[in-house]
Amino acid sequence: MVKKGLVTINTQLCSNCNGREILVGGKSNTWKAPESRDETLNQWSGRTRFKIGDSLLWKYNAENDSVLQVRQTDYERCDRSEPIRGYKDGHTNIELKRSGPFYFISGEEGHCQRGEKLRVVVLSPNHNRSVVDAPAPLSSSSPGLRPLSLPYPPSSNGLIQQLSTMSITYSAISSSTVSGFSPKSVPFAIHSVTRRQFLNPNTFYRFGFSPSLQGSSIEFSLQLNSRVVLSKERRSLPLVVRNDRPQNEDLPKQYTRREKKPFPVPIVDLRRAARERVKNNKDKPKRPLPPPKNGMVVKSLVPLAYKVYNARIRLINNLHRLMKVVRVNACGWCNEIHVGPYGHPFKSCKGPNTSQRKGLHEWTNSVIEDVIVPLEAYHLFDRLGKRIRHDERFSIPRVPAVVELCIQGGVEIPEFPAKRRRKPIIRIGKSEFVDADETELPDPEPQPPPVPLLTELPVSEITPPSSEEETVSLAEETLQAWEEMRAGAKKLMRMYRVRVCGYCPEVHVGPTGHKAQNCGAFKHQQRNGQHGWQSAVLDDLIPPRYVWHVPDVNGPPMQRELRSFYGQAPAVVEICAQAGAVVPEHYRATMRLEVGIPSSVKEAEMVV
Repeated sequence: MVKKGLVTINTQLCSNCNGREILVGGKSNTWKAPESRDETLNQWSGRTRFKIGDSLLWKYNAENDSVLQVRQTDYERCDRSEPIRGYKDGHTNIELKRSGPFYFISGEEGHCQRGEKLRVVVLSPNHNRSVVDAPAPLSSSSPGLRPLSLPYPPSSNGLIQQLSTMSITYSAISSSTVSGFSPKSVPFAIHSVTRRQFLNPNTFYRFGFSPSLQGSSIEFSLQLNSRVVLSKERRSLPLVVRNDRPQNEDLPKQYTRREKKPFPVPIVDLRRAARERVKNNKDKPKRPLPPPKNGMVVKSLVPLAYKVYNARIRLINNLHRLMKVVRVNACGWCNEIHVGPYGHPFKSCKGPNTSQRKGLHEWTNSVIEDVIVPLEAYHLFDRLGKRIRHDERFSIPRVPAVVELCIQGGVEIPEFPAKRRRKPIIRIGKSEFVDADETELPDPEPQPPPVPLLTELPVSEITPPSSEEETVSLAEETLQAWEEMRAGAKKLMRMYRVRVCGYCPEVHVGPTGHKAQNCGAFKHQQRNGQHGWQSAVLDDLIPPRYVWHVPDVNGPPMQRELRSFYGQAPAVVEICAQAGAVVPEHYRATMRLEVGIPSSVKEAEMVV
């Protein structure tokens, strides 16, 4: 039997679905450095839904501030040198003409580092096209109404309370009139789940929650011409809204000692690309090799190499000072560390006699080498020279791998000289070459470096920050140095090849790996101690060293039973976050900042 039904939905919807003029922060004079991490503009933008056609309105003092629209990389590094657009009128209005993210920072010195920046995500039109399973078409006499869809999911800190109160109620009616609803209203998608699925925490992890629909409570009525099972009792199902934005991300896989690291590009794809390259270059004249393959330095990357070198020195100096106010614990039996006033309670120790301690750690004081892994590589005087033999392994100096990458990129360090050619090499074979004659060239004149090189502070000059404001500023500077070092090293690795052993952490900066037979990884006897060289990725050169993220340093300690609710972050990021720095967006998913943590084990058992 076909009955006319009514779906009544009580939820929070935006009051205006057309182009709107949105005041940044919701009020005037919000374009300034936030007083705390809980009052950032990005938190406001996460609670607001933006569509194509909306416009952002800034109201600020034009004498003391300005607005810059920048790219994502400049937004993360607070780089004001190359903005897309700049505004300094005190009453800035910017229209959002496309979907996707927009990035804005302050144009004044030091304001962005203190958190005066904004990230806005504009929804695409596809968000409004997801509909409910299509019911039977309405007759011509019935008022034509669209099915409803929800373009962005509601969110709140109390996930269980909110999702349990948002429900769909089915009730049979005899009237076919609908009041208070316009056919042009925004549709929303409704998914009903069972109680078992609703209580499963993995269901929530696939959704992105944003309190953007908190406005006015509006009741909608939608007429359906479909089959409805009549029942005397009211049936209430939880409303679950799906979103493509992940709430958390898994950490990179930790390989055991018996597993080999995978190739960054599968070997099948490498062979296919090589065959295609040979096929395309057949019967064509050979092109001259570009730098650095011809032995010369890429001049455009020399300033970047100096920037990476100084960022590393600045990172080490700042971490020495921050570790005097932020406690970092290290296990005395294994290489695990924890950032916090006391160590975590998880049974994850894999050191000697771990069975006697039942996997518990014994926490002691830590040093800077526990936070930044001291990864070293052989220094090459000539990066195109002969490979290092096994009997030369003790006669060639070793330097930090990042420093060696900067030296090959153009950084001049007197203690570690490098050969700088002024003419390209002459190839006489596939793997043989001779240097070009440079006798007719004038003697090179010593040139000052683009920027002065920094040096590490001696232990006697390391002092802790004197105030809370200085601690926050130092943490922001440290986090910026960490991002600059990683971003710059990633660009250098695209031109200067870096190799890593697939079995052990050994790294070699150069076109081919060395021949030193010092690999002691799994089944090294079958390889006679030789390394299995392959292309390296950024985490091989600069290991992030993940640690557990402490949700509240001053709150209750972490509980062993709630381990699945906690996130992780690189040790440097966690130290800076506990010191007061704003966490970058790309670390929030792994830190699980959007995941609600139960206050007790009893509450977790009620949810899971």
